[in-house]
Amino acid sequence: MLATGERIRANAWGRYYVSDDCNGCGLCWYVAPLNIAPSWDGRYYGVAAQPDNPAEDVALEVARDSCPLHCIHDDGDE
Repeated sequence: MLATGERIRANAWGRYYVSDDCNGCGLCWYVAPLNIAPSWDGRYYGVAAQPDNPAEDVALEVARDSCPLHCIHDDGDE
């Protein structure tokens, strides 16, 4: 997959998303396992579920801040 910095289609619709810059390291999945999931081939991760509560929101914020490639984004829309 050629990295363009665009939102991948595998993301659940909503505020948080992963761009195609993801290399599949899995750090985000470790931090936010209720909201992040690997692709079918394990090459990248996406937001599988938007947060349902404040704890999940914090987990996604930590995942975003921890991402070594800065490919987790928050567009601010609820």
